[in-house]
Amino acid sequence: MRRPFLAALVQLGTIAFALTLVCRPAAAGDLVPLARLAPALGYTYTWIAAESAVALTRPGLYVLVRPGNRLYDVNDVVESTAVLPVFRDNDIYVAAPLAARLRSLALADVAHSAAANLAAVRPVTPAPVVHGALTVSTVPTYTSDAVVVSGTGPPNVPVIITLSADITRELPRVTLSRTTLVTDSAGKFTGRVTPAPLAVRNSVVLVSATSLPGVSEAHTSFLIGDPSPKIAHPVDELPRDFRPH
Repeated sequence: MRRPFLAALVQLGTIAFALTLVCRPAAAGDLVPLARLAPALGYTYTWIAAESAVALTRPGLYVLVRPGNRLYDVNDVVESTAVLPVFRDNDIYVAAPLAARLRSLALADVAHSAAANLAAVRPVTPAPVVHGALTVSTVPTYTSDAVVVSGTGPPNVPVIITLSADITRELPRVTLSRTTLVTDSAGKFTGRVTPAPLAVRNSVVLVSATSLPGVSEAHTSFLIGDPSPKIAHPVDELPRDFRPH
């Protein structure tokens, strides 16, 4: 039991030292390409075409960085950086503060994983790489802005459903909601997904389904209409100015 414990401590120290050498602090004006930074920190780099963004993933950690946007996602939390990420040479470049934040998240994840390994103290078989492709479709609920999203993919894998829309010419594409579903043993998934509140009628909502590396993503779209188009009521016949508020 003592030898695996010491080996795990040595491994954690080695990883932390390597990350310090690769991602040492840079000048505030320096920009680092995420395609080079991600593998050095142990992230999986995935280009999300539906959002023109880059997803950096580790077990239990999901970071989404968008060019020209100070806001970035860390799992379900939105954080901000002082320097805008820049799209250049088919990659997103980030400044030293965001690079340091990504490094600290990776170190925390490494420490958490090492602690879990020390608790288990047993060999871990690497998970097999999953390959396949997703399909996705939507059906309106006719009772609200929500839609039922369904599709197929490899069995027992997470599926991230992201809703986004182009609101106006003055704003970039915005994310309305993000929901995580899981395929069953037959490779099917379904779930009720709701856009952000106050969505504009007749807006086209883009639906993106993504999963693990090696699984091809899928896309579709739907139009936001009236929440209950199949309901007829005398109130709807009144002029809008006379309707109850």
